[in-house]
Amino acid sequence: MLNIDQLSLDIGDAPILRDVGFSISPGEVFGLVGESGSGKSMTALAAMGLLPRGAQARGQIAFDGEDLLRAGERAMCGLRGREMGMIFQEPMTALNPMHRIGDQVAETLVVHGAATRFEARGVAKERLARVELGQIGLDRYPHELSGGQRQRVAIAMAVALRPRLLIADEPTTALDVTTQAQILDLLQGLVEEEQMALWLITHDLAVVAGIAHQVAVMRDGRLVEASETEALFRAPREKYTRRLLADSAHVPVRVASRADEPVLDVRDVVREYASRGVTLWGKRRAFRAVDGVSLKIRTGESVGLVGESGCGKSTLTRAILGLDPLQGGEILLGGAPVVAGQVPGALRSDMQVVFQDPFGSFNPRHKVGRLVAEPFHLTPIGPEERRTRVAGALEAVGLQPADQDKFIHEFSGGQRQRIAIARAIVIRPKLVILDEAVSALDVSIRARILDLLAGLQEQFHLSFLFISHDLSVVRSVTDRVLIMRGGKIVEEGETEDVFHAPKTGYARELIAAAPQIPEGWIAA
Repeated sequence: MLNIDQLSLDIGDAPILRDVGFSISPGEVFGLVGESGSGKSMTALAAMGLLPRGAQARGQIAFDGEDLLRAGERAMCGLRGREMGMIFQEPMTALNPMHRIGDQVAETLVVHGAATRFEARGVAKERLARVELGQIGLDRYPHELSGGQRQRVAIAMAVALRPRLLIADEPTTALDVTTQAQILDLLQGLVEEEQMALWLITHDLAVVAGIAHQVAVMRDGRLVEASETEALFRAPREKYTRRLLADSAHVPVRVASRADEPVLDVRDVVREYASRGVTLWGKRRAFRAVDGVSLKIRTGESVGLVGESGCGKSTLTRAILGLDPLQGGEILLGGAPVVAGQVPGALRSDMQVVFQDPFGSFNPRHKVGRLVAEPFHLTPIGPEERRTRVAGALEAVGLQPADQDKFIHEFSGGQRQRIAIARAIVIRPKLVILDEAVSALDVSIRARILDLLAGLQEQFHLSFLFISHDLSVVRSVTDRVLIMRGGKIVEEGETEDVFHAPKTGYARELIAAAPQIPEGWIAA
């Protein structure tokens, strides 16, 4: 159906792709993997005719024998949506926030003249039901939906006209494991029912192992290796592929140095929000986001907190950081109470946080030296000592002291995450909270960051609270794990005990939903 042959692409004077070639057949799932910047998404955009201005493509992209690189924009408009659909990585960006989801799904049919607006609404309802959104109605706006629901709307838009090729660019990266499993099952079902070809772009090798028939590996704009999925995993020919597979199963070396005294003690914490509804007596109803949660983290210990979106993880984190008031219970950090709005600077300096999106958590107008030094407003020191401490923190995370004088946009995603970690440790906290700190990173960068965190924990005797939906990461870097659902801790224990023998049905469901590379596919 799709044959790409010797595709090369330049944007200005910069070479982006070089001699890329592969083919996809009807009913086949083709996985394209590689690190950020390898050219995966640009290859897909070239096939869709959506390249940026100034891009010059050479070679051939043949869809049913027609060369798409030489097709005009009118011809591509006829193909896009009807014969070829694309699911973009971030559905909130891909969807129009001003339009209702039913209208957005119906738009494809109306634009292609496949139905009247009234008929298109009926088809939109059917397609939303096919992606298991029939219960929410057509009149909701994107912001009223969860991340998984928005991704389903994006899929419904892409398959509204039953295209023969569906390109999915990182469709499950930011989703929790159960939602991810549902989305992947949905995509597989569409392939089987409609004999659709699926081109899956991802950096998650476990996802590819579970769904793809063929897989290709890209690096620096070139195709490194391509083969049937199991054959490539079991016997990769190229050194880069072997390294990528090893990094996907990487477990950092950690030195156990746990003390008995708790650095964090959360006791029967309750956090409620006022909801829109009212009771029969006119009182506003309360939604209990965190319901009687208790946990302890000891000095030098790593604890994982996992659960689906909406389970209360982020609300609990804000309470621990002293950002949200409690309606019950108490939080102690080093024996001192954490009370929202009344946390002294000395106590706040004992806990720091690393966010999921490092670029979004930095002010792009400031240089790295100022960004890393931000926590010093809690315990002021002189400018010379501040610069020395910042240089030391940057060196501790594998960067150079001279990087203080650069701006954040001059660094890669992995380097930005290192800078975020440097900012968290520069003030020598007792507790570091990592909120999805590695979920969006490539496997090789993730492996280096996990090694870095293990080294920093040993060096500075840090305690970590890992909040993540990536169970493989939680399993490899934590001593204990807590599973949260509906505002409650439903299971907790030593990490390996929980993963080997979960006691609750929900824990078993969560662990079973996590994508895994089949045992024996990667040589030791």
